[in-house]
Order: sequence, then C-alpha cells, then structure tokens
Amino acid sequence: MASNNRRKSRTVNMRRNLMLLTGTVVVLFMVLIVRLAYISLIRHDYYSELATSQQLRDTTIFAERGTIYDSNMNILARSATVWTVAIDPKHTEEKNYEKIATFLSEKLDVPYETIMEKCREDSYYSIIKRKVDKPVKDQIEAFIDEEDIYGITFTQDTKRYYPYGNLASQVLGFVGTDNNGLYGLEAYYEQYLSGISGRILTAVNAKGKNMYYRLETVTDAEDGYNLVLTIDANIQRYLDQALEEAMKEHNVANYACGIIMDVNTGAVYAMAAKPDFDPNDPLEIYSDLLNSKLEGITDEEEYLEVLRNAQEYQWRNKAISDIYEPGSVFKVVTASAALESGTCTLDSTFECYGSYNVYDDIYIDDARAYAHGYEDFTEAAINSCNSAFIQMGLAMGRQTFYNYFKAFGLTERTGIDLPAESGSNFYTAEQMGPVELASCSFGQSNAITPIQLITAVAAAVNGGYLVEPYVVKEILDSDGNIVKQTDATVKRQVISQETSRMMCQVLERVAENSNAYLSGFRLGGKSGTAEKLNSDSGDFVSSFCAFGPADKPQVVCLILYDGAHSYSTYGGNIVAPVVANVMAYTLPYIGVEAVYSDDELESVDVWEPYLNSLSLTSAKAELQTIGLNIKVVGDGTTVVSQSPQGGSSIPKGSTVILYTDDTEPKYVTVPDIIGYTESYVRSTFESLGLNIKVNGLTSGDAEARSQSIEPGESVPEGTLIEVGFILSDTND
Repeated sequence: MASNNRRKSRTVNMRRNLMLLTGTVVVLFMVLIVRLAYISLIRHDYYSELATSQQLRDTTIFAERGTIYDSNMNILARSATVWTVAIDPKHTEEKNYEKIATFLSEKLDVPYETIMEKCREDSYYSIIKRKVDKPVKDQIEAFIDEEDIYGITFTQDTKRYYPYGNLASQVLGFVGTDNNGLYGLEAYYEQYLSGISGRILTAVNAKGKNMYYRLETVTDAEDGYNLVLTIDANIQRYLDQALEEAMKEHNVANYACGIIMDVNTGAVYAMAAKPDFDPNDPLEIYSDLLNSKLEGITDEEEYLEVLRNAQEYQWRNKAISDIYEPGSVFKVVTASAALESGTCTLDSTFECYGSYNVYDDIYIDDARAYAHGYEDFTEAAINSCNSAFIQMGLAMGRQTFYNYFKAFGLTERTGIDLPAESGSNFYTAEQMGPVELASCSFGQSNAITPIQLITAVAAAVNGGYLVEPYVVKEILDSDGNIVKQTDATVKRQVISQETSRMMCQVLERVAENSNAYLSGFRLGGKSGTAEKLNSDSGDFVSSFCAFGPADKPQVVCLILYDGAHSYSTYGGNIVAPVVANVMAYTLPYIGVEAVYSDDELESVDVWEPYLNSLSLTSAKAELQTIGLNIKVVGDGTTVVSQSPQGGSSIPKGSTVILYTDDTEPKYVTVPDIIGYTESYVRSTFESLGLNIKVNGLTSGDAEARSQSIEPGESVPEGTLIEVGFILSDTND
C-alpha cells in the first residue's frame, strides 16, 4: 500500500515537472517568437543594414573633376587619380599592428604612434592619409600581398593640379581636401566641374577581405564638365610679370591690380592682383610683404589670426572684390555724360584759376593748384582739369549726373562669372549737394571696383554699349561637346555711337600727351590719382586705363597700384608706362598691326642679321638696306664678329660695329642718365659709341627715368641700351 502511494506521488511530481517544463518551453518559445517578430518586422531595416555593412564593403568612386583650359586649350587646372589609405581596425590582427605601423609610417610620412593608435580604434574605418599617389599605393599593395595582411583599404580619390602655379590663381581659385571648389572659378562653377560620384559594392569575408567572385556591383561615376576660359595664358603671363615688377620698382604697400578685356564683348583676356598665391599649396604665404606681418608674433592665437587674414588677402581677387575711389580715370564717364546729355560740346570752353568755388566759401583745388586759364573740352581732358569737370558736373545737375552714373553700370555689380564681386558705394541724386556733386564729377567720393570702371570705360569707347564681362567661354563634356556657350551680353546702350566716337578722339589726344604714348599704335586713355580719404596711411591709388586702337577699339587695359611709394604717386607717371608696355605686347598678339608715322619710321626697330663670315661688302649692303649705320674695326675683308650681336631687334639709325680681324672690342662705362632729356642722352651715348632704344614719350619736358644697363657697368662699344622716358609734369 505504501509502495503504491509512493508510485502515485512520483507520477504526480513527474506530471507537474513535465507541465512546468512544457510551460517554460512554451513561454521561452513565445518569447523567441516575439523577439523574432520584433527583429524581422519592427527592426527589419536596422538589422538588414547591419548585416549588409558586415557582409558588403561600399566604396565611393569619386568623379574626376573637370579640366580648366585657357582660350588656347592650355591646361590651367586638372585632376589626377590618387588614393585615400585607411585601416579597418575590426579586421586587423593585433600581431600585425607593429608591422603595419612601421611600413606605413615610412611610406606615408605619418608618425608611427598615430598609426598604432588607429590600429587599436574600435571602428571599421580610420583614415591614415589622403591624396596618396599611385606609385606609393602600388608599394603598399605589394606589402599587403607579401605579408598576407588584412585590414588596409584604398579609396580612389582625385587631386587637383595647377600646372602654371600662380598664373591667374585668383581667377581659378582652388579646391579643398574634399575636392569641392572654395574660391574663384572652382567655386563658382562647382556644379559643372564636380561631376557625380559612383560606388562599388563588394562582398567581404569574416576577415574583411574582398570576395570579388561573390558579389561586386559597380555604379560608374560621371566626370565633371570642362571649362574653356577667355583668359589667354600668354597675355596673363605678361600682365603678371608687369605687375610683379611694378610692385618692386614702385614699392607698392598694398597691392597692384590689372585687367585686360575685349572692349566690345567683355571677354577677359587677363586678370591679376599681386600679391597672389600658388593654388597647388594655397595655405602657403608667398608674399614677402605678407610674411613680414607674421614676423615677431609670439602669441599663438594672434599668429593664427594674422596668418588667416594674410591667406584670405592673397586669395582675394581685388579686381572684382575691392572698391576704391577711381580719381581722374572716372572723368571718362563725366565727359561722356556731358556730351551725351547736351550739356557740353567739343567746342565748350572752361575757365580755370587753379581752384573752383563750389559753394559759399568752399573751394576745390586742381591736382597741382595750377591755373589752366581758358581751355576747350579736349584741352580740359588733356589737362585733367578738376575745375572744368566740376563745371561739367554742376551744369548737368545731380539727377542727370546720377542717371548716367547708373546707366554706366556703376550702381550695380557687373555680373561677371566669378564669386565675391563687390557692389559700389555711391551718392544717390538725393544725397548729393553741390560739394558732393563736384567731387564725384572728377572721381572722388564714389567708390567702385576695377571691373566696374573698366566696363564703364569700354562702354564709352565701343559705340556706347555696356557689356557684361565674363571669363568662361565654353563648358564642354568629356567628349568635347559644347554644353553651354557664353555669348556677348549687351545690357544697354549708354551713349550714342557719335558720342562714343568723339570720346575716342578726345582720349586719343590725352594718350598722345601722356606717358602711355606707344609708337606705331593709336592708344586712347586716361590717368588717375586718388587720395584714399579713409586711409590712415595717406596712401594714393594710382591708375591708368588705355584702349586701342583708338580709331577702332578692340582691347582695353586697366592697371592700378594701391599705396605706391616711389618718385611719384601720379598714375600718369608710374602706371602709364606699364600700361603702354602691356599694350605693346597685347595689340600685336591679337592681330593689330602697327602703323607708323613718318617720324616714327625713322627710328622703328629692324631685325639685325647675322653677319659672321660674310664679306665686308655684303655685310655693309645688308645693313644699309635696312637703315643701319656701319663702323668697321680691323683690316680684314670678312666679318668675324659684330656689336650688337646679330639676331636682335635694333632701332633704325643705330650703328653696328663690324670686326674684320682679332682686334679686341673697346669697352666703355655706362653713364647715369636718369633725369636727363632725350637730346642729352643721345649725344652722350653717341660720344661713347653706345646705341639707344627709346621707350615712352620724349617731347616736352620728358626725362629719362630708367635704363636697361646699370650705371657704372663696362660694356662693349655698340651695345644697345633701352632708356625709358616719362613726362614728369603729368595731369592726373
């Protein structure tokens, strides 16, 4: 009986335990079902992405950034393929840390400790170095294969190169580490240049190694479009060189700036400001002037602030971003408005006493407080007479003056296709009293940008049409097809063609009587010197704007210096010769032929032939035919050497010394002729047996200001020396 009871008790316990176990299993199963439902239904997207991230590697294929060409298809900016080297710490074996860090530290010039830290990170991806060139990448791949190492990855990227260094750097701009444009055209045309990135999806094993045979899906990148500029690298290089030399020669404290533009279309051939930078390394300060501001700063925070300001200063395109009071160059606008409005004619006369009583007891002086007396319209422009232009402005009245100021585009941005173009600061008609109107009429008080001014001058001489300047001519796809093309945009006609023709005549007379005179070419132009009224340093902005040919304008050039400290601050003295030099290169380059007057033909340059080994008779005949004089040294009958050397350009009337035996050349000491007149310099050189090439205007009170060979140097008889002459009494 007791035995039966025990059996029944065990049976009951077994059933109870079984039910408990069954209940527990059911509960656990239900929990599992709920969990699986939660994972598969509610958190499906999360775990799906997590699984994919562990099983697939997603690699971005960066689009190749578009190339930037100059107008002759020279490459100004291009991209090359590089790689980002990274490490996947999660799939890198600890035993390989030291080996990896040692090798990559040497190849990538990254500290060993930095790489060791990255190996220990709790992540799947840690960048070691960007912009790694292919030869280094190939060496790392060989190391990976040889050592059978996992975890080092490569991501394709691109690096921007600028083959011409600082050429047009402020126009081109530069890109950041992510290849996005930060300044200049690189930023303005980002949407065209950048392209569309692609991607590669690749299966990976448990160790993170690619399993190409399992899965690889590729979405190709779409490369960016290419830009073809109106900028001509040759003209740009010449302008760059001229500005760099001017900065040094005239000790320019702030900057020198220049623009060369098609006067009829607004296409910009060249644009530059010095100091500038190399976009291959934009963070480096290249200007001694800017570097000097960093010297002696010991406070780190202050140093970084000054450095940042210096970098932004060298990046800034002053031709479009800086405003200034243009001074007498602005008189081109006032004169055009006075003629077009009918306020004045070419026969109008003005009386100048050296200053003008504007209002009550307020007088405004001429630049040199010099009384010009009675003068007609053209003479007033040649004399750059403030009194006369004040009379023009007051006669027009503030509303008419403002209307033309606005019509010439000086109250709005030009719309040039570059970032960070500034607007102007100006008086409206309502804000002008007699004094403000007077000062505005000769180029003070209103502040504009260089690009606004050159566009206004172009309108005054191209038939009266205000054009929109631009620097991108075409946008091309990778096959060379034109995606977008820029055509000349005429905003409006500001003055009539007849008024424009009269302005060309007037400004040609101005240039003929200035240091912008250029033998063989008809230039028109105007100088300017404006005091920086809001500057503590008392600096001036010295400028000159010229166009040519005067009878049928094709190109216009504006150059200015901000803060020149030289023998003069007048634009007519220190800027006009540089503009003439730039135009002397640009006009023939774009196909304008020189046309010389009879007087100019007497001293025009000719090509001196090579005469060595020729008979003396034949050599004399060749030189006489092209208008060169001859001096024979020696008793031989065959030319053995010549001075100047053959193959050079030399003015007609120069003397070539022909040596017919081994007689040693006679050496002479170059004199200091700075400050002397042309007649004195010519007679001095002639007495020493030296030849002279004259640059600049030599009439009136012109004096020598530069010589190509320094005084005191010893040179062979017959040597050609270039001498630059300027009119010291210019009218700005």
